[in-house]
Amino acid sequence: MLLLIYDQAVTTLNEGARLLENNLASELAPVSLKAMRTLLMIADGLNLNHGELPTLVMRLVVFSLDQVSTQSPEAWRSAANVMSKLREGFQEIQDQARNDEYEGRIPALDAVG
Repeated sequence: MLLLIYDQAVTTLNEGARLLENNLASELAPVSLKAMRTLLMIADGLNLNHGELPTLVMRLVVFSLDQVSTQSPEAWRSAANVMSKLREGFQEIQDQARNDEYEGRIPALDAVG
């Protein structure tokens, strides 16, 4: 689910950048709202009481929210790049966990409990 939310953020941010690059700012409002909603969904899922990582992710989300408040395609692309890098990191974590589970280094999620 987490990766799907990041996918939606990246897709929406790239769409906003495309609209701005093509001088279609009049069509930006619904895309901007979707981008902000998605970024806020990510922020809402962070537990800032669990170490430094959630705080760092929150800072990147706040940066991205700041970028989408502009009419700059470069700013929107910058936000999309940040969210894409975060998504890639979480994808690597998921892949490693699946591999570790398969190789028996960690218990299967359904076996924990």
